Amino acid sequence: MTESKTALENLETAISVARICDAHLTVLNVSEVPQLPFYGYGGQGYIEVWAKECDQRRVDLTSVTDRLQARLAAEDISFDIRPCLASTEREDDVVARHAIYCDLALMLRSGERELTSIERNAIDGALFDSGRAVVYVPRAFKANAFGERVAIAWNARREAARAVSDAIPFLARAGEVDIFVVDPEVGNEDHGEEPGSDIALVLSRHGLKVTIHNIASAGRPVSEALLDTARELDIDLLVMGAYGHSRLRQNILGGTTREMLENSSIPLLLSH
Repeated sequence: MTESKTALENLETAISVARICDAHLTVLNVSEVPQLPFYGYGGQGYIEVWAKECDQRRVDLTSVTDRLQARLAAEDISFDIRPCLASTEREDDVVARHAIYCDLALMLRSGERELTSIERNAIDGALFDSGRAVVYVPRAFKANAFGERVAIAWNARREAARAVSDAIPFLARAGEVDIFVVDPEVGNEDHGEEPGSDIALVLSRHGLKVTIHNIASAGRPVSEALLDTARELDIDLLVMGAYGHSRLRQNILGGTTREMLENSSIPLLLSH
């Protein structure tokens, strides 16, 4: 959260989700440190300007934190706030370090379409380096209903299995779940003889009612096929594996994962 207006807008969604889940809310309020000027140009004067900018960022961070504190104090929820200054290159590390000590990381989208650099860094840190699941909430989503109708994007891969395991508390709360299998490939090396049936059996042992949907992409990207079906069924939480590499291995999200993050109008529970 780097701007007061954005931070306060996102906080309303976070409060709603925390209340729905009866959860403690930890707010990580991150402000970026200004980029250090090139030493070979401008001399000492530029260093002094940079130092003043850093001081102003600290003042702004304190101001935003005070506003967040005042807003949260008016709510009957458990919370704490962690203000932090970080360089652009270290934002993922900061997020990961704090997310490790939470049950899951709640990422709130600040804009539309293409992810901002701070959003990409935060997602990288939470997904690839914290060992925790991420609940990603798009800007347009209103959290009056959350996790009442849950679906799983299933592709019989490790990341998807991890996501299902991390989502069990949400699945149990919903009581029933839809399984989406896009363009399933029948066979023991792929989705099995009956695509989706194996994970459906696992979930039924948790007392869940399961419905399998085999979805033909029909030329659409996988992300579009998933989101179209989710909208048709009024899904308000989609569980899926997150694919790609960590920042240390080129900072690349898998194509479908990135498209889901940029285009989804419903929350996603992601695990890597």
